Amino acid sequence: MPALMRLKRLLAEAEDSAHAVRASAADWLRDGFGPNPGFSAFVADMGGAVVGMATCSRRVITGWSGPVVFLQDLFVKPAHRRHGIAGALMARVAALAGEIGSPIVELTVRADNVAAQTFYSRAGFRPLPQCLTYVLAGPALDALARDDETGDEALALAG
Repeated sequence: MPALMRLKRLLAEAEDSAHAVRASAADWLRDGFGPNPGFSAFVADMGGAVVGMATCSRRVITGWSGPVVFLQDLFVKPAHRRHGIAGALMARVAALAGEIGSPIVELTVRADNVAAQTFYSRAGFRPLPQCLTYVLAGPALDALARDDETGDEALALAG
């Protein structure tokens, strides 16, 4: 677990998003390796040292039958790149997709990460130009959640 967390922090630092990483090793143990794992983690080991990782989760798309695999993290330490490690990790994720009956592996990549885009394209991934990623976070998320508390009395929501 410490090796996975180190790789996650290195990835976040490389993406200038270390401030956004809030999960601890205990969170990862619970959420990835507990009785109801929310994600899978694969590592690449060279000579007893963990040098790369891929983390992915299963997602349900309501119009499809069964889950799809969402690749969350793919990272190889810089000194170990260009040796096929990322490709091997991607192959393991693709095999997981096959094992669970997922018709796709989905991911998001930063618009400024051309190297990753090139790698994913070479692996066979294709962008969906008709799709954009949106997120709701921070004060806007809080404000919208407050709207639920003060909802319209004539509208009944269940779930």
